[in-house]
Amino acid sequence: TSPNVMPPPPDPTDSALESARLAAIVSSSDDAIVSKTLDGVITSWNAAATRILGYEPEEIIGKHITTIIPPHLRSEEDTIIAKLRRGERIEHFDTIRMRKDGSLVHLSITVSPIRDSTGRIVGASKVARDVTERKRHEELQRTMYDELNHRVKNTLATVQALASQSLRGERSLSEALDIFQARLMALSATHDHLSRNAWRSANLNDMVRNTLQPFGARVACEGPSVTLSPRQAITWGMIVHELATNAVKYGALSQPGGKVSVQWRRGQNGGVEFNWTETGGAPTTAPKRKGFGTLFVERSASSD
Repeated sequence: TSPNVMPPPPDPTDSALESARLAAIVSSSDDAIVSKTLDGVITSWNAAATRILGYEPEEIIGKHITTIIPPHLRSEEDTIIAKLRRGERIEHFDTIRMRKDGSLVHLSITVSPIRDSTGRIVGASKVARDVTERKRHEELQRTMYDELNHRVKNTLATVQALASQSLRGERSLSEALDIFQARLMALSATHDHLSRNAWRSANLNDMVRNTLQPFGARVACEGPSVTLSPRQAITWGMIVHELATNAVKYGALSQPGGKVSVQWRRGQNGGVEFNWTETGGAPTTAPKRKGFGTLFVERSASSD
């Protein structure tokens, strides 16, 4: 043979070369690739299957595929085998499988029939992708949508109540609209507090001080840091707003020398003990009827 003659390139159709290529693909795949007989006995198991499901090849090959199927889902295997016997390919379907340690993993699985040289179906190849993170994200989205829906309904109910109470009575439309807008702004401020903490909670200390900050030294606030649930925060936000509004219109803050002292502390059973004291205000008389603010504060105080 002449030294200048190059050997012919490998035949790309050579079966041994093709098998080697397929083996390399299976070995390096990020997806679990498993083969089994029609009786459900596992015959191959790649590295990704070990990473996802925990079994080494020597631990699982030769065992039945139901080893990795949770008991409540084992009827799936009967459906899969029936379709394979008909020569059907099962495209991506989401299911759950069981790791070696007993924990569950969400997988997206594709199953294809394996045929011998005569075309007879002798087994199946399964390709499984770990979709646990996708499922977790979907569940988080569902939870967020449910929470948002609940929150919006509650907010609309609150706004409806504020509108009904603000527009009720003998006051003029202009005055009623001013009251309604002020209450909406108070509700919005409470929502801002909750949004800064992802709607998990709000701090009573911050809410009270921020609401009363425009009155400066005329209002003295004293109390510990108290964490409120979203429902409690909305209630207390409206209480402070109604008390401040009443003080500005009729009480201590309606007079140049009037002052307000606000004190609070943690009460029993997660409640709050709240004291609002006014000095230097105009002379007052008992009202002929209780307005929305008074009724709201009384009812809220008895429930919270």
